[in-house]
Amino acid sequence: MDNTQQKILAVFDFDNTLVDGNTDTWVLDLHPPCRQQMNQQKSEGHCWTDIMHSIFSVLHKKDVRKQDYESCFKSLQFTEGIKETCDFLKNMNIQSVIVSDSNSYFIEHLLQRDSLQEVFSSIYTNPAQWNKDGRLTVERYHSHTCGRCPENLCKGEVLKKYLEKQRLKTGQKFDYIVYIGDGQGDVCAALTLEASDMVLAREGYILLNDLQKQLEMSQGMLPQAKVVSWKTGFDVLKEFQTLIQRSTMKNDLN
Repeated sequence: MDNTQQKILAVFDFDNTLVDGNTDTWVLDLHPPCRQQMNQQKSEGHCWTDIMHSIFSVLHKKDVRKQDYESCFKSLQFTEGIKETCDFLKNMNIQSVIVSDSNSYFIEHLLQRDSLQEVFSSIYTNPAQWNKDGRLTVERYHSHTCGRCPENLCKGEVLKKYLEKQRLKTGQKFDYIVYIGDGQGDVCAALTLEASDMVLAREGYILLNDLQKQLEMSQGMLPQAKVVSWKTGFDVLKEFQTLIQRSTMKNDLN
């Protein structure tokens, strides 16, 4: 089915959203003492991406190689129902992107492992690469002036620039934007959305708690988009199916 008339954009976080875990902390099982180093550097206020860069150096010194990372990730699966959601988005030609504070290697590996790479047209994350000596490195995605987001990535700024780029490219704007996430880093992007948009915030995680608290207390910058909680990818799938049905009915009336 051609979805060009609906002009829907799906924006996904990766950790604890597409996959049911945190990719950065998942690899600490390769050398558990790294957890102490991570916690120490985090308490000292270091940027998360810089911490991971140093962790990768330690793992390399412990003779951890690319195949070890891949073996470690075998136990990290996509969230229940997310693959079905991805299949639906692909079949409906819904433009889908990832904005994540993970890194490009972790994301690309897991997408390719489960044959989901063709679902997403763009991935915005911290760039990672393998050095000639077999060491994984990662850099900050960008610098920004947002006081709400971590130093290396403002998802709100990324989303705004993406939407502007698409508007200049096509001369049109999306009728609906659906943002799916879970964490503190997703709050800024959620607050950029309009009343016609939707935030799918995972139940039991920071994003939902923060948005609900702001709405209840009417303090700070309030979300304009509809906020809906989800537990599994099947809840996400249902919201997209409902949105497609509603937008199709709207097009028929027009």
